[in-house]
Amino acid sequence: MKLQPLVLGVVLGVLVAFGAVFLSGGMKRGDVAPQNVVKETRLEQVKRTGVLRCGYTVWPPFLTKDPNTGKMGGAVYELVEEMGKLLSVKIDWTAEVATGQIFSDLSLNRYDMVCSIFAATPGRAREGDFVGPIFYSPLYMYVRKDDTRFDADFDIANRPEMKFAALDGEGSSLMASEMFPAASKVSVPQYSTSADLYMMVANKKADAVLQDPFTFADYAAQNPGVLKAAGNRSFRVFSLGMPIPGNEPALKAALSTTLAYLHDGGFVDRLLKKYDGDSKFIRVAKPYAP
Repeated sequence: MKLQPLVLGVVLGVLVAFGAVFLSGGMKRGDVAPQNVVKETRLEQVKRTGVLRCGYTVWPPFLTKDPNTGKMGGAVYELVEEMGKLLSVKIDWTAEVATGQIFSDLSLNRYDMVCSIFAATPGRAREGDFVGPIFYSPLYMYVRKDDTRFDADFDIANRPEMKFAALDGEGSSLMASEMFPAASKVSVPQYSTSADLYMMVANKKADAVLQDPFTFADYAAQNPGVLKAAGNRSFRVFSLGMPIPGNEPALKAALSTTLAYLHDGGFVDRLLKKYDGDSKFIRVAKPYAP
């Protein structure tokens, strides 16, 4: 038949093309043709395992950990445990982590949420997402007791000879860079605490540190009369939330709805009162009129 040479040519062409792909490493013997695999969302993973894995940073008084017993506490600890109960999942406090690695760890699925509070900044929003706000915090510049240079004008601190104590990746470091770009930073090691930042200023290794009044109250109780808030006033307020992976809308919706439920029912307010006798926490405004 006249069609036989044409058919034979087509078959040979197909075989040659397949052989080229096989020899080039595109397919190997025993390979299965690729299928459309649907990746499990982080919320589906949490529901399947019944566990929400938490990375965390110890930052008294919000999150504490007894170095001898490992027992944890603090306002954020109680909040996250309550969220777990409402979502019917177990909270696994998986790993204590350095602030600079939280978003890379989240993207690598090492844990599902950072169960510590962080300032929601644009730079962090590039790398992940946030559940919150839980509350708002004023930010102060803390200096040595006899330092009056910045009482009248914070902008005086924006000069090269000025040194801010900072923990890389932590809010104080990010905001010092943003608000005082001409000044320099003196960094403390990862896994340091707020007390280490205050000690840098007290020991004259740095001129100032940007911090919240809650951690300062803890430091001042142990070290009265050493440091003060410059000008005795704050110069900005920031939102505090808990970091989660980016591109996980279902997980964010579940956690955000649970947090809103706890705000609306008064749980968060009662919790903040328990840990804040001086009412330094700035509450989240109700989204309705009474």
